[in-house]
Amino acid sequence: MPSSLQLNVFARGGGLALALLPAAMEAQEVGAPMDLGEISVLGTGLETTVFESPSSVAVVGPEAISKIPPARAVDFLARVPGVRIDDASGINRIQIRGEEARRVRILIDGIPVTDHTDFGPPVVVDPSTIERIEVVRGASSVISGQRAIGGTVNIVTKRGGDRPIEGETTASLFSATDGFRLSQSLAGRQGGFSWRLNFGKSELDNLRAAGEGELDPSDSNDRNLSFYLGYETGPHEFSLRGTAFDLDSSVYTGIPDFDLSLPKRDLRRLAFTYEGTDLTPWMPSLTFDLYTETIEREFRTTIGPMPLVESASDDKQRTSGASLEAELRFVEGLRSFVGIEYEDDFIDADALSRTTLPFPPGFVVETNRKDEARIRTTSLFNQNEWTISPELTAHFGLRYYRIDAKVEHSNTNPKSKNEDERLVGSAGLVWTPMPELALRASVSSGYNYPTLKQLFMEAPVRVGGVSGLRLPNPDLDPETSVNYELGARYDNGNTMLDATLFYTDADDYILRQQVQEAPRRYQFVNVAGAKTWGLELYAETLLPWGFTPYLSAALIKRKLDFGGGYETWESGTPALSGTLGLRSDIELFGRDGSIDMFLIGETRADLRDATGARDDAADPWATFNMRGSLALSERADLLVSVNNLFDQDYQAMGRLPGAERSIDLSMRFRF
Repeated sequence: MPSSLQLNVFARGGGLALALLPAAMEAQEVGAPMDLGEISVLGTGLETTVFESPSSVAVVGPEAISKIPPARAVDFLARVPGVRIDDASGINRIQIRGEEARRVRILIDGIPVTDHTDFGPPVVVDPSTIERIEVVRGASSVISGQRAIGGTVNIVTKRGGDRPIEGETTASLFSATDGFRLSQSLAGRQGGFSWRLNFGKSELDNLRAAGEGELDPSDSNDRNLSFYLGYETGPHEFSLRGTAFDLDSSVYTGIPDFDLSLPKRDLRRLAFTYEGTDLTPWMPSLTFDLYTETIEREFRTTIGPMPLVESASDDKQRTSGASLEAELRFVEGLRSFVGIEYEDDFIDADALSRTTLPFPPGFVVETNRKDEARIRTTSLFNQNEWTISPELTAHFGLRYYRIDAKVEHSNTNPKSKNEDERLVGSAGLVWTPMPELALRASVSSGYNYPTLKQLFMEAPVRVGGVSGLRLPNPDLDPETSVNYELGARYDNGNTMLDATLFYTDADDYILRQQVQEAPRRYQFVNVAGAKTWGLELYAETLLPWGFTPYLSAALIKRKLDFGGGYETWESGTPALSGTLGLRSDIELFGRDGSIDMFLIGETRADLRDATGARDDAADPWATFNMRGSLALSERADLLVSVNNLFDQDYQAMGRLPGAERSIDLSMRFRF
């Protein structure tokens, strides 16, 4: 691995070289990183352009992804308004519109990523395998399923090749962590068969933060192997996908005598898909998915020195599911998307807590917990698109949920169960008074059933420097929300605008609260909820000399209601966040490339807990960054990103301290 000195010198030199690029380049027309003409199925379940969608949809396509060094999959979402990254727990997760990651639905190739931890589903996918990413901001539990209160993210990976055999190698270096990522793929297509095989590996040492130095420990490593095998015959396509993704990380807490690590988070996923197109005049498409997933997690904490509390949690989650979806057209002007989904989640969790007391010397208290719990979810849905006139389209839909959860075995808690039935809906109108302009209004529902750990499993916790125990709560109600939106999109080929005004009213929020002082006991309980108001904006225009200034911003005000008359605006969400930049496609020394210079930042954020005490705070921050790409040949590309060019000291809410001035360098080779 390169030394710290080598990469730091490289970062300074690379930054200077990139800064001098404009002197040697000729500006050309730019390909937009977010195209309103992209087709999305995530917003309505039906193929619809982003421009005509009733939802707040963004699509990050292959062109935009190809110009960003593939450090992390979440980096591709940096310009989507209202989307923030949570990396404080050592694994990358996504927040949308101020909602925690556990209220965001994550899909990979349309298959849900399930997670029953307190943190929410992580994004565990090799960034070099990603073809495109679709994002819906706002509640979307009719189309996307439960958890989708804040929104939904669908990561679409690459399929088979275009030639009998082809390959791609991507090698990346990251100076902020003295780390690297390597990805190798082989793909092909012959007759009706297509295939892809990908291997990836990364090793990231401790992060070096601006103004703080090395964050010890904050290292992480992953290894992944994935495959795709497809066969097409006439209107029928069959495919099989498999993924093995092994991850380990150390979590920087910044708290003396408190160590936390995730030595193992291993994922295994296998999915079979059938896709039929143009099967009959009244059924343009039919899709069947069958999948299984296993996640093995190890979680370690040490709190000391006296009393010394050591905790180890090992759990295995097994998920299996199936879905059947179809597009139907029985009536002229009416498209319907109908389906049924089933999912079975099972967790086998073992937890050991060992406490060494100062008096009497060497006295040890040991607690072993073993829990087995299961949750089964069945849902039926129907989403419709009615073309009232060439300019006016109505969208409406419903989803019915039936959920059953129960404890199958526990040595600490009595067997118990929880169940729920729920009907959620959505409706919207899209009016296009002229080809360049679309106006929309919508209302949609969000639904988030409690996790198995919230319902049935104890866990040791540390709050405010004091150790305690988190108790299960089998009487929790699901979280629900209603989201209202007004939006406008404009695109005349040179200028693009996508603006959304929204209001979300969420009820029965599940939050951890203290229920006993001595010994400390905590429990997840339903509180009154949250109200969120906001404006999201993406705008860009192509200037006559070939450069494109752009703005991606979110203005959010969020009020938490803890019940009992206590409310607070200090919800941990910055009032303003966004990116302001200037980019261009270029020709440099006869080679095609791109350059992008941008300022990214947030205003101050404060967070108070249920008692009114300040739990966390983050000062306003902004960093200046540059990014460039260059086609060295028809088969080789160079990607460079200079981050935090002025070495600003900052820490965003819910994230690790920001990295020092650094450079990401990637080389991509194709054959």
